[in-house]
Amino acid sequence: MLASYYSTEHAVEGLRGLILNVGSALIGAAAIVTSLVLFAMQVNIERMPHGLFRRLSADRKLLGAFALAFLLAIGVATLSTFVDQARLAQVVLAASWAVVFILISFMYAYRRALVLINPLQQLGILMQDTRKELRTWARRAQRAMPLLERDEGANSTTSPSDSTHDLARTAFFQINNRWTDGTKRAVRHAMSFAGRYAEQGDYEVSGAALNAVVGINAAYIESKGKTFYANNPFVENPFSSDGFINDTLERLRQNSQSGIARRDEQQIEQTLQAMAALVRVYLGIDYSSPYASKSHAQLATGYLASAVQSVVPHGMADVLLEGQRLMGQSAQYLLAHGDPNDIATLSEKIALIACTGCAKEDYRPVTMEGMAQLANLTFDLLRCGSHDIHFAVGEVRRDVALVAKLFLTVPDTPLSSSHSTFLGPYYSLTSMQSLMSRLTELANALSQAQPDNADAQAVIRNIERWADGIYQTEKELLLAAIQAKSHFAFDMIHWITGVTEILLAVSNAPACDHHSQEELQKHARWLIATLTWIPDDKESVTFVENFQMTEVLFEAAVNARNRGCDEIAREIGESLASWTFKGGRYQTGRAVLERGFCGLAAFAVNGGDEEISLLRTAVASRLTGKSAPEQEIRDRTAREILERAENLYRQGHWSSRIEMAIAQSDHAKLRPLLEEIAFALSPGTANK
Repeated sequence: MLASYYSTEHAVEGLRGLILNVGSALIGAAAIVTSLVLFAMQVNIERMPHGLFRRLSADRKLLGAFALAFLLAIGVATLSTFVDQARLAQVVLAASWAVVFILISFMYAYRRALVLINPLQQLGILMQDTRKELRTWARRAQRAMPLLERDEGANSTTSPSDSTHDLARTAFFQINNRWTDGTKRAVRHAMSFAGRYAEQGDYEVSGAALNAVVGINAAYIESKGKTFYANNPFVENPFSSDGFINDTLERLRQNSQSGIARRDEQQIEQTLQAMAALVRVYLGIDYSSPYASKSHAQLATGYLASAVQSVVPHGMADVLLEGQRLMGQSAQYLLAHGDPNDIATLSEKIALIACTGCAKEDYRPVTMEGMAQLANLTFDLLRCGSHDIHFAVGEVRRDVALVAKLFLTVPDTPLSSSHSTFLGPYYSLTSMQSLMSRLTELANALSQAQPDNADAQAVIRNIERWADGIYQTEKELLLAAIQAKSHFAFDMIHWITGVTEILLAVSNAPACDHHSQEELQKHARWLIATLTWIPDDKESVTFVENFQMTEVLFEAAVNARNRGCDEIAREIGESLASWTFKGGRYQTGRAVLERGFCGLAAFAVNGGDEEISLLRTAVASRLTGKSAPEQEIRDRTAREILERAENLYRQGHWSSRIEMAIAQSDHAKLRPLLEEIAFALSPGTANK
């Protein structure tokens, strides 16, 4: 077809001129497109870090596309010299395809430029290049290992506790001590992205930049392998400090301070989340020893806690809430992968930040969140597989007590108790998310475990260590709540009896050995005995009895007996008798003396003749003591007891455990015992 159309030399000359003109125009178009695209791209990335700007503005794929377009345009122009009758088809076909490929190159260059000016794509390129560089250094270290390895003695023996560090790789990295320069530069570029776009309000890009920092750290740890060394508390190890990790954490700290200075809550939260993510990454470091501490993860948690603390003076409650949650999660990760003692510092920081709610009302939710995180740590400590949680669980318990004591100094609200509300995540008995609810579920699970269940035995040992000394802090909190006349005293009274019941239930679990059983019952006995420390003045007695102290003690005694702990039940019964006489000395309008004696009688009757004899002796001895009630109160109580003895079959208040016990007792034994008690209280009234 071309040969018939271009049959004359004049026609061929026209085709030659067309191809030459098209080629010349394409050369000019390539130059214009190249200038415009490169200029537009460089304008968009001119505020980037210098090193990354050079890397992206000299992108090989983009420049290669423009070079291809130039060469093809020159080729089209050159084809005009080859136009003759014999090669018409080849020349036209080659020129056509060249034009097509030039257009494709323009489109590819345009799309490539869009990719390069997209900050998310830039971060992806940065990550890809950094990982490639780290893999290159890892391969170099692998190739150099035969030159750096030393021969071990043939007769040397190894122990499971021996270190398995990669000494040859360590030596290689020490020789090439600048091998992390490119990685540090990548972190610096990513942090520049994070700061710049956070200032512009583009938090999607700033968050992606911080995620890139975390990813670079993960790639660095993978490349470095088994060349990390943990801190030794006794001997200083120069290899334990890692310059790259220190540089990363310091840059994150500076980014957090920048956000605080601008009061940019989103930037601060993203930085805190990056620090928490680094804690998880650093927990994956292989220290080549099963006994090594997770020192770099602890360093990251220290930076995280300090960053959260620095927010406190600036009135950003939402940031503190997020910081509390991140600190709690980091502590849980430390507990899962490290030594339980490592969480002591974080627990203390959580408690200190939670105490800010005592000074500032806007920070009350921070207190609640802190108590929730401490409750989570307590529960996780009980379930962890470590054999020694005594120190850690004791520190967490003292931190809880610190927050509760300080918060009790805040005036309580009259209708809904703020003390009970904000301390509820730990001490509440009604919330399904509270510690008590989870402890109850755990105790029920342990009661169903088989005797040879190793996990159940470990949890029981942890519960025994947690209960060791718990009576000290709970007694102090109970007395502080009573002194403050806080409704939190109700929570403490029921918390004490509830934990006592849980300890007794766990002591009866099939998987509980004899030693743990004795220890648990001892701790339960000491814990319930804290209720005997209530002051005996009228105001305190009246305040506590408003929370049905008599009913609570009676119920605790019955529960102990039902679980086969007769000795502990008898001791709780003695506490009930002590409270009966302590509260019965005053005219409080709560009928403490009458209900107490009725409860004691029902408890003794259900316990047998020995319990009845012990009750008679106790009543006689206490009535002759200095703390015996006045005769007027005794006379009135005797009349009420006699009236109750004559009406044992009446329908009682079934919300009262004492009334329920009276209704279900042997009335043939209960009536004469009540009459005998009434006669001992007031012989004259009884005779009448």
